[in-house]
Amino acid sequence: MNTPAPQADPGSAAAPIPEPRWLVLVVATAASALLFAFVLSPRTALFWYVFPLFGLGGCYLVQFRSEFPAQWRLTFAATTVVSVVALALNWPFSGHVLWNILFLGHAYMTGKRRSAWTWLLLVSLLHLFAMKVAFQTGRDVGGAFISVALAMIVLLALEHRDGIRPA
Repeated sequence: MNTPAPQADPGSAAAPIPEPRWLVLVVATAASALLFAFVLSPRTALFWYVFPLFGLGGCYLVQFRSEFPAQWRLTFAATTVVSVVALALNWPFSGHVLWNILFLGHAYMTGKRRSAWTWLLLVSLLHLFAMKVAFQTGRDVGGAFISVALAMIVLLALEHRDGIRPA
């Protein structure tokens, strides 16, 4: 008698852990660096602060676009608006830190916490904080912590709304 093989639960150890599509990551990061080189000089700290997360984040969004239900898309849209307004009004806030933590939260909630994605995003977050400490003001560093707090509130709201439990 042929019985179908049991399907692996996405949160189980048997489920494959999605790894970055390395070629897409390299191309996205290189494209991000090239595009920002026209706007910011690579001789400035801001260039090295901005382009890595755009490449990394863009790759993450493309690779996992099917895993973003409406509430995540709305969250990212709102995050974009808040980041632009905060930058325009010179608020002590970091959209990059906010995005990075939202990506980390998504990875954690969707079973990617043991993947290379988590390590890439953690290294990116450390890079952002190191750049803030080295090249920005104490107000900007404080703004990064405000962004961390906001990201945690958003992730708790998303987890509560979806009933998502980390995989």
